[in-house]
Amino acid sequence: MAPYLRPMRWILVWLPALWLVLGGAGLQRPAVVERDFTAQFARHGVRGSFLLFDAPAGQYVAYNPRRCRQRFLPASTFKIPNTLIGLQTGALPDTAEICRWDGVTRSFPQWNQDMTYARALRVSCVPCYQQLARRVGVARYRQWLPRLGYPGMVITPATLDTFWLDGRSRISQFEQVDFLRRLQAETLPVEVRHQRAVKQLLLLKKTPGYALYGKSGWRFRSARNPDNGWLVGWVEHPDGRRAFFALNVEPLPGPLNDDRFLASRRAVTEAILQELGWL
Repeated sequence: MAPYLRPMRWILVWLPALWLVLGGAGLQRPAVVERDFTAQFARHGVRGSFLLFDAPAGQYVAYNPRRCRQRFLPASTFKIPNTLIGLQTGALPDTAEICRWDGVTRSFPQWNQDMTYARALRVSCVPCYQQLARRVGVARYRQWLPRLGYPGMVITPATLDTFWLDGRSRISQFEQVDFLRRLQAETLPVEVRHQRAVKQLLLLKKTPGYALYGKSGWRFRSARNPDNGWLVGWVEHPDGRRAFFALNVEPLPGPLNDDRFLASRRAVTEAILQELGWL
């Protein structure tokens, strides 16, 4: 055979196999089962969408699936990859590192004090994570976010300490769930000890029947945008069964009660998880 034909022969031999692999991957995508959870949302004065990946069944359960594919600012749910990147790059030595209060009094009293980064994640202390962002820097975010498979973030020097709160960064509920599945399985390209440290900080509740992990987020309203809230995480049972979820909500039209809106994220999520038999 002429030398110039050998590459073509290799392509012809492997192309069918490659097609089967890619085609098979497409055919094996998890099904999306639609459910109506309107009542749970309305009961708490919000509207939005809910996505759950039922790992034992290998399928998604979705309320408002089209919206589940819509992208929103991640707000404080970004503290999950932010902490991982900080730990992996050494910008954050460990989660016991103290974040020093800058002396600026803010509307959330729990932020107005020195605290560890473990506590900063749990109370969603934005100023502490802005300090961390400045340590990490633009270049390392641009390097590590693609490695983590955390898409949609737009980072510039001017937006280094706000890009997850405002601007053009966006992520969908499907993308959030995909990221959490890899974190829970400890398959992210980050040292396992860092993944375990972050997972431990996400534990919201543990009972004999289940453990609930999660991180909330709140994109504050502005002249152009309404409030937008997240709760992302997973629930696992003692027998190893797991389900991963992402909730995104906005308040219904009318007077806004911030306390009710904040509470709605977990209330709606737990109501749906109970209905689906996970809590």
